[in-house]
Amino acid sequence: MLVRLAPGTEYPPHRHGGVEELHLLHGELMIGDRKLYPGDYHQAEAGSVDHRVWSETGCTCVLITSYNDALL
Repeated sequence: MLVRLAPGTEYPPHRHGGVEELHLLHGELMIGDRKLYPGDYHQAEAGSVDHRVWSETGCTCVLITSYNDALL
């Protein structure tokens, strides 16, 4: 899916129900302590947890994920 986060948006903590792949197209995105920039790729394994995901600038990404993710 194509995901757009407005500036200052924070996504709730969640557990991945399957492998997640993210390609950042525009803006900056923080996943935990890692800052992603346009062109960056991020992969999360099934069962892993993202405690904090947010964007100060706003961002657009392509996200391939599972419908079985669970909010914490």
